[in-house]
Amino acid sequence: MNGIQKEYDWIKDADIQRKTLFSNILLIETDDKKRISEILEKKPKLATLKETERWLSLDGWEGLYEYKKDEESTLQKVTLKGGDVQQYGIKQALPIASKELYKGKTVLVVTNLFKTDDQINNALRGWSTSEELREVDSTVVLFVDDRDIFPSSVWSHMKIIIPPKSTWEERRKLIEFQQKELSPKYILNDKEIENAVRLTAGMNLDQLEAATIESIILKKGISLDSLSHSKISILAKDPVVDIIQQPKFGFEAVGGYDSLKQRIIDSVVLPLKNPQVAERYDMKPPRGLILYGPPGTGKTLIMKCMGKELDMSILRIQPENILGKYVGESEKCMRKAFDIADAMAPVIVFIDELDRFSKRTDGESTSSHVERELFSMLLEKLGDENRRWFFAGATNMIESIDPAMRRTGRIDSVAPVPYPDEKAREEIFKIHINVKRKLPLKNDIDCKLIAQKTYMWSGSDIEQLVIRTARHVMKEDMKDDKTQLKIGMDDFLNILKTFNIAIEDNVALQKKVKEQSLRFTNDKRLMDIFEHAEKTTGMSKTEKAKEMMNRQDDE
Repeated sequence: MNGIQKEYDWIKDADIQRKTLFSNILLIETDDKKRISEILEKKPKLATLKETERWLSLDGWEGLYEYKKDEESTLQKVTLKGGDVQQYGIKQALPIASKELYKGKTVLVVTNLFKTDDQINNALRGWSTSEELREVDSTVVLFVDDRDIFPSSVWSHMKIIIPPKSTWEERRKLIEFQQKELSPKYILNDKEIENAVRLTAGMNLDQLEAATIESIILKKGISLDSLSHSKISILAKDPVVDIIQQPKFGFEAVGGYDSLKQRIIDSVVLPLKNPQVAERYDMKPPRGLILYGPPGTGKTLIMKCMGKELDMSILRIQPENILGKYVGESEKCMRKAFDIADAMAPVIVFIDELDRFSKRTDGESTSSHVERELFSMLLEKLGDENRRWFFAGATNMIESIDPAMRRTGRIDSVAPVPYPDEKAREEIFKIHINVKRKLPLKNDIDCKLIAQKTYMWSGSDIEQLVIRTARHVMKEDMKDDKTQLKIGMDDFLNILKTFNIAIEDNVALQKKVKEQSLRFTNDKRLMDIFEHAEKTTGMSKTEKAKEMMNRQDDE
């Protein structure tokens, strides 16, 4: 999963697919304009028996013209009889293009076709299955961003080729070329080039070229920060997925949960960071991890910190960005999300609220049909042996996740994340006042007492305690410019009393999570997480909850 992807020669594949005689049309599904110039520069035969003699272009913006090389072997657009570019509209050009195809030994490259109608659909459907066109050895190469601009009855008769967004070698060559030609004074070393190549996975060549030029203009050289910003900006335009910003800290920012963190390091982080060692033991890369537990216990935080430990980007797929209003829209969005993940691999793909995608549904409603389809797509992708990205899921409802989703082969570990024990709460509090934030504190802060008074609080509850207290003291500080107040223990204790935490409900939920772990956790070592919570007191959890509430009332 961490290795360099195998280079894919999509033009060679297109040539092979054309020779299978399945269709006279090769549909190239890509949004990269450089792929168009690439095929024109290489000009493969794309014919079954004879050399191709003519290359024509039907462009949705510019019309119909022929490609010919000038004296300097540069491709020029000329009319079919010579002269200037011929400005046919797409509808007027279709019968002329068809006539030229049937003359034989011709390749028609169709570009910038963003919408379609019955005339275009009928022309494409006729070309794709025409025996006469096959006999005269002509081919149509159709470049589109998305095959679904056509009805499936049209594209199902075509050979579909999906070029990679960009390969490792293509990005390396482009970055080296750009800095040599445009920024010779500021040259990246080999390690920096490798980091830049890895960072820009998922960008197509057109986007990467623009990003490097922008970086050179603004930074006087190719900057990793600038490339990262460009990549995030590009993905932000596509609401299907978003990149989670990598945190500053790894697992040191996760308070407690020591046994869980160690298991993730041993079973996920180390194998992915040391693939050569795993290969020596004939071990396949880890495939996925599902975390489950009550809300606010840090499942998403753990996933983010795992990304930092691995130095991998995290792509988040959110249900609201996938589920569409129209028939087929949700499936299209899910497929696009997988395509982006494949292009950016190695990467972590994170789905929160996994239960919305990972359960079989009954019924004949449209929503049930969509959910079944999305579940099948996710199941199929997770079982794909060629998948090069790591899957991470989080849910509050592990019982709703279908067993087929949880099985080994698709997912390596299913781990509980219960409410933090006392030691973990103390660590979480320390992290929020000293690590994630540098708060001005008095010397009387008793972290252990805070941990004792926050029994059955979640990590997010403790974070809110810190935030509310800091805001309260900050408000007082702003009243007098001459003072510089510090936060003391009394401030935390006073704000703590304002919280209304349903402790008894949390106790019941904690018990439920432990019972679920007996059914769903596939590694007994991951159940060590409950040990400290059980050993903190001889009382039952309900008794301790009542005691803590009474203690808070007394104070």
